[in-house]
Amino acid sequence: MRAEPELVTVCRQVRARQQEPSAFDVAFARATVYAERLPDRPGVVASDLPGKGRWVLVFSTLERLERQLGEVPWLSTTGVDLLDQLPHGLGVLLDVCEEHGLPLLPQPGGKARFGGARLPSHPGQAQAR
Repeated sequence: MRAEPELVTVCRQVRARQQEPSAFDVAFARATVYAERLPDRPGVVASDLPGKGRWVLVFSTLERLERQLGEVPWLSTTGVDLLDQLPHGLGVLLDVCEEHGLPLLPQPGGKARFGGARLPSHPGQAQAR
């Protein structure tokens, strides 16, 4: 069995609150990520999620991409290069449908990033109503 990419390890640590959310931004920027590419021109596939905006699905491994999307044309690049190429207003979902998956949210007037985003509620921190 292959070792998980560092990006997946950092995602798990951020979700468990063992690292700050900004650690995800750094790990994503350095990581190699995989995305479905457009078949007839340069670029990645973006999806409209009703009421949630436009998103690009990216994956930490080619195996994860194939498991979620099947056999599709794909590309690999570093996270920072991907973010530099995306138009403003697009969010990025890393490893969708995986327990460690995290979003990079579109930022007003800038590129997608996770760092200022709020984590989902921690199971042990439910608030009484």
